[in-house]
Amino acid sequence: MREFIARLHLVTLRSFPKPSQWLTPAELHMFERIRAQRRRQDWLAGRWAAKELIRSYFDEEAGLQLTPSQIEIKNDENGAPYLSLTDTGMEERSCISIAHSAGCGLAGLSLHGPIGVDLQQIRAVRPDLAERVLTQHERTQLAHDFAGQESEGFFVFWALKEAARKAQRTRPAAAFHDIAVKLIEPRHAEISLRTQRLKAQWGRWGEFIWACAQLLT
Repeated sequence: MREFIARLHLVTLRSFPKPSQWLTPAELHMFERIRAQRRRQDWLAGRWAAKELIRSYFDEEAGLQLTPSQIEIKNDENGAPYLSLTDTGMEERSCISIAHSAGCGLAGLSLHGPIGVDLQQIRAVRPDLAERVLTQHERTQLAHDFAGQESEGFFVFWALKEAARKAQRTRPAAAFHDIAVKLIEPRHAEISLRTQRLKAQWGRWGEFIWACAQLLT
C-alpha cells in the first residue's frame, strides 16, 4: 500500500465468533433489527473487519490492547462510520470505511483524511450496464485493459466509484457518471468527483475486487 492508505483488513464469514461475544449492546440491537439473513451476514463481516483492523492498529501503534466489545462502530449524520472506544474514555475520529459482499467484509483506516473502501464479488452483469454507469473513456479503458475479462474489469470501475462515493462522506451520493476513473499504473487509479480529486488502489482477492480511495487535500 502507498502512504496515503493507512491499512486494509479483509475477512470471511468463517473468521469471527458469535455476535453476542463481540458486539456492543448498541451494535447488537442494530444487528437484531436486520431481518434478511444475507444482509445480517454481510453486516457482521464488515463490522468484524473494522474491529480487527482497529484492534491491530491500536495494539501496534499505541500498545493499547482492546477487546472487540470495547470498540463500537457508530455512524454520523450522513451514515458514514466512525469509532468509539467504550470503557476507555476515548472517542477516535480517525476515518474508517466499511464494505461487504457475499459474506466477506473489508475495512479501511486512514489518519490522513477521508477514506472509502468497497468490495464487489465478480459476477455476470447485463450487457447494457457498462453504458449506463461508465463514461466513454472508462469503457475504452475497459475494452483495452480487460479484453476477455470484462466482468472483472467492470467491477474494478464499479468498486473504485463506490469507494470514491464513500470517501466523500456526504449525501446525496454522487451519480456514477459524475465520477471519472482513470486507471494509471497497475492497480492504481486517479478519480475525479465533481471538484474533488482522489487517489485510489484496487486489487483482486479470490472472486472479489477490492478498492480503496482517499481524498487529496
